[in-house]
Amino acid sequence: MNNSEKDQKTIVSNVATIDAKNPIPFEPSGESTAFHLTRRSRKYLAFLDPKDNFFQLLLEAKLLSPTNNSCVNSKTNFCIGKGMYIKNGSENKEFDIFKKRVNKKGQNLDKIVKSIFNNHFTVGNNFIEVIRGQIGKKKFVYIVNRPFLDCRLSSPNDDDICETVFISKEFRKKTAWNLVEDKAVELPIYYGDPDMDWYKSDVGTEHCIIHVKNDVPGYDYYGMPDNISSLPWQILEYKNVRYNLDIIDNNLIVGGVLFLEGNVSQEEGKKVGRDIIYSHTGDGKRGRWTVVTGGKGITNSSLQQFDTKTDGSFLKLDENVESKIVDSNNWDTALYGQHQNSSGMGNGGFAYLSAVFDTKNKTVIEPTQELIFQDFINPFFEIYDNWMGTKFSDLELAFKPVSPASFIGEIDVNSCLTKDEGREILGKPAMEDKAKGSEFITTSKNKKDVQA
Repeated sequence: MNNSEKDQKTIVSNVATIDAKNPIPFEPSGESTAFHLTRRSRKYLAFLDPKDNFFQLLLEAKLLSPTNNSCVNSKTNFCIGKGMYIKNGSENKEFDIFKKRVNKKGQNLDKIVKSIFNNHFTVGNNFIEVIRGQIGKKKFVYIVNRPFLDCRLSSPNDDDICETVFISKEFRKKTAWNLVEDKAVELPIYYGDPDMDWYKSDVGTEHCIIHVKNDVPGYDYYGMPDNISSLPWQILEYKNVRYNLDIIDNNLIVGGVLFLEGNVSQEEGKKVGRDIIYSHTGDGKRGRWTVVTGGKGITNSSLQQFDTKTDGSFLKLDENVESKIVDSNNWDTALYGQHQNSSGMGNGGFAYLSAVFDTKNKTVIEPTQELIFQDFINPFFEIYDNWMGTKFSDLELAFKPVSPASFIGEIDVNSCLTKDEGREILGKPAMEDKAKGSEFITTSKNKKDVQA
């Protein structure tokens, strides 16, 4: 029986779990099941069926996995850098004004783009709503990055294209199949057609969606994050910590048992045991001792000590899990401040870090920036220019890069300072010969002489 044929009272659990009974819910056939709205006039695609909870699962996995969270945040920060700017150094006051406030929430353009990068690395999908309208003679265009938990693609048409996106907070609830059509808004997806029919609200504004996704072969409609292959390790990283917490709180392990010989009542045994234990133990509940009195077969007072140490740390497992998650992100621990291995900064210094950053900049950062430009920035500015009459599409925009560390220690200061600048730092007056004073320090002596 298909999901569309199930009774409307069917409850869909959105609890995000992955284990031996609940593997990654990926459809190997490449065909997604379309869920019906209550009125059955429209269908939407689950991400992924049968539970339609994969957005939540990916989000929880990232938030609960310190390694994956660090990788995603690090890549996001390097991609957005110091924000968007015009490459040729020219100024555009109209663009600067637009950048400062792009929606009624007061968000700027860089903040929107940063959330797009973060969603891209977390779930592989972004649903950016474009809102245009006019108040009197003044036109406006706003953008809002809709929460991915609230968005679902419509069932594809005959050309295998999803034309619209359903947006509703009801998708976060446990009854995904029972979505009431009146509680969802259906917005058209912008594919570059300037004559497309926009959704018109009651207040006269027009709306559409730009869907930015990380394409994965074999899955045609929604995107996937690059780190999807390490999803079990992301959850295992959290469960490892959860296990250690359970060991601390609920292990029921005592430090040992003290057997008291003789006809000793329970109250007398408690008093004697309390005096002995309090004399030799500290604070806390773990490792406490148990006192047994009057037990059969106990002929002499004795003491049985237990080994309370448990192998809860799983150090080797931690290293393996961390390595799998970092590899699936196509990232390096050196770029988010993690400890270094034998080939790290301790041996290679800044040259090693520079080489790592240069590699990841070419293979991860720049390709992702280009994707966001092609799939969001350029289409959005087409819409903006057509409505506002601007020419933002002609601007050569880029993201101002940031360096993972200061490389000032690697710079030869003598090759950057003139003699007069060096004398000024030393508190000496400038040279009388201005020509010699403007020479760089290294021009007067070669490097061997200076070192000598």
